[in-house]
Amino acid sequence: MKLPDDLLDRPAEEAVRRIALAELERAERARAALIAGDDSEALHDFRVAIRRLRSHLRAYRDALGEAPGRRLLRQLKRLAADTNPGRDAEVGLTWTAELAEGLGPAHRRGVDWFRARLEAKRDDAYAKVAEEIVAEFGELAARLGERLARYRVELRLDVPPGSPPDRFAESLAAELERHAAELDGALAAVVSVADEEEGHRARIEAKRLRYLLEPVTRQLGAGAKQAVGRLKALQDRLGELHDLQVLAAEVAQGVAEAEAARARRAADAALAGDDADGRRARAEARRSERPGLLMLARRIAARRDQVFAAFESEWLAPGAVPRHDLARELAALLARLRPAAPDASGAPPAP
Repeated sequence: MKLPDDLLDRPAEEAVRRIALAELERAERARAALIAGDDSEALHDFRVAIRRLRSHLRAYRDALGEAPGRRLLRQLKRLAADTNPGRDAEVGLTWTAELAEGLGPAHRRGVDWFRARLEAKRDDAYAKVAEEIVAEFGELAARLGERLARYRVELRLDVPPGSPPDRFAESLAAELERHAAELDGALAAVVSVADEEEGHRARIEAKRLRYLLEPVTRQLGAGAKQAVGRLKALQDRLGELHDLQVLAAEVAQGVAEAEAARARRAADAALAGDDADGRRARAEARRSERPGLLMLARRIAARRDQVFAAFESEWLAPGAVPRHDLARELAALLARLRPAAPDASGAPPAP
């Protein structure tokens, strides 16, 4: 669905519904590609489309008037969350391949074991997407599309006309201002690499702010495109940091599982009747994934610290240029969306 050129001047509820339908259409195209199975980016596109749709409906719930329904929105939230495990495992495999490069035979056992573990998680998650989530989203999309495509406008002919409905530009400006403040607060809370929850919140706020701007970049022009580009860079940097933090937790869990499995093998060998001298038990004890997993953990920590240092320099340091430029671009967009009112004489404000 192509959005109209005068979208910003349309009533807020109409514009919000038009954007939501466009995002729903995007998700349906990605769903069709997933079913066809001939597009390697289909799952990524499907995930992004669902998140954009949910973020849009969440941001403008007050402007929607008669909302699509809490049950549908909760279902959409759950479907979006259900795509996370497959994506996390896929990204973890990519990072593991890069970080394990150059490791010797002493570490290969642990790395190969960890890679097989991630592959199993990825395959299980993708199977769930193919078998359950895609079908469920098809049903949800049909109901959601029907509710978004229709809405009521009440006209009263027996009373003097009131003020016109809010322009979408005003609703957009309010949301941009709110989310920009949320992003600033989230960034201020990130002090060190240990602030994982705070960094994750900043990434989510950058994403939400970007999702507000992307549907209207054609209407708002170059300034909006530049702001979207900076938000994407911030989101990517924080995304790298988050992915490494998730992978670190996955490796720590892997160490515990591998050590438990090794202990069970050693105990089984010791309990075997033909291992009286304990040689098999000692051999099993030496077959450990631990060295490779610990080396991988050290490399993850080193890369995580590098990524945080880059993020700190770009976005947290005093006078950080990308953050300053983003604030300037958002201020210009807000001024454009909220033009100054004329003075009492009807003349426009002086420049």
